[in-house]
Amino acid sequence: MTEAEADPTSATEPTPPVTDPRSVRLALIATFTAFIVLGLPEGIIGTAWPSVRDEFSRAESGLAVILGGFTVGYTVSSAASGHLTERLGTARVLRIAIAVSALGVTGLIAAPSFETMVAAYVVMGLGNGTIDSVSNAWTALTHGARAMGLLHAAFGVGATAGPLLSAGLISAGISWRWPFAILIGGQAVALSVMWSARGGFDDAPRHPAVEARASSAVSPPRHLLPLMLAWFTVYVGVEVALGQWGFTLLTEEHGMADGLAGILVASFWGGLTVGRLGLGAVGHLLPPERLMYAVMVLAIAAAALLWLDAFGLGPAALPIAGLAFAPMFPLMMNRTPVYLGPDRASRAVGYQLAASSLGFVTTPLLIGLLADQHGVGVTPPVVFGAMIALMALWTAVFRTAEHALRPTES
Repeated sequence: MTEAEADPTSATEPTPPVTDPRSVRLALIATFTAFIVLGLPEGIIGTAWPSVRDEFSRAESGLAVILGGFTVGYTVSSAASGHLTERLGTARVLRIAIAVSALGVTGLIAAPSFETMVAAYVVMGLGNGTIDSVSNAWTALTHGARAMGLLHAAFGVGATAGPLLSAGLISAGISWRWPFAILIGGQAVALSVMWSARGGFDDAPRHPAVEARASSAVSPPRHLLPLMLAWFTVYVGVEVALGQWGFTLLTEEHGMADGLAGILVASFWGGLTVGRLGLGAVGHLLPPERLMYAVMVLAIAAAALLWLDAFGLGPAALPIAGLAFAPMFPLMMNRTPVYLGPDRASRAVGYQLAASSLGFVTTPLLIGLLADQHGVGVTPPVVFGAMIALMALWTAVFRTAEHALRPTES
């Protein structure tokens, strides 16, 4: 068997036959729209945090409390998403999830206290965790690496716009609540598009690469999923650490003006977006495992630059890190049905994103606690250490999957 036959996603991906390709295409556009909106609060809260902190008289570690509230809702909904989709269908679950997220954002806008804000983040986490899990699982099962890259590029568009929007409004003396008010409008648009596309979700067939894996009788090793869960935990922790603490690091450690710091943080999310657009353009032509190793080496180099700050170029590591991080999450998500099999994929994706939520809160919490004692300059060494751990975990995942799938090759 040739390499392309053994691993269909590493070669040109044929378009799967569909009964109504227009409805499936509209469904894919709907997930892109939802992911743009999903990315907005990722970029907003880190930039808005100094204002929130001062208004509610909180320590730096208060950001981790907010993210912890989000994580509670996100973890519960992610873990349950596969089960919900099996009962209600993809389209219905996504519409409900967007409405729940909008309810949480409404609570943020009106929050009279820090505790109310945390509660609102719990509700938003319930909605966002479901959107994230269900959209990723559906795209992984029905489309290839190109669509997965574009899906996460859409997230990057929102995450890039978030800090620019938030920093611009705050620099103009406008309340931190207004960026979240604008987010409500985006959610209304996403819900409208999702409603129009509802017929294309549950009718979409599996991608040929997933069908090829389904025909194999090989079962994945039991420890493969835990390794993948650990990888997602560490990856998301590093991404969130840079995205959320980057603004505070630049303004309070490097003495940058708010506007310039906001642009540099946006460049991190912008790097994610550009890199994922590139994955969407040529991802089907590149061997996914080799690409993963290459971008991880680049990310480790960027983390070292941020830490050492050689020649004062440390802040330039943010856009480099964004480009390096760009393919990682979508590539691992796209490999999930191939490594674990399609019958396990929907629930596995939910568990992976629940594990991601653990990283979402633990790494920022660690940095926040250390920053209370030693300042935000602790961020770069924590990020560097996490990247080393991430590389080790990916190596273990790949070698385990490679060994398990080898018997299918002739």
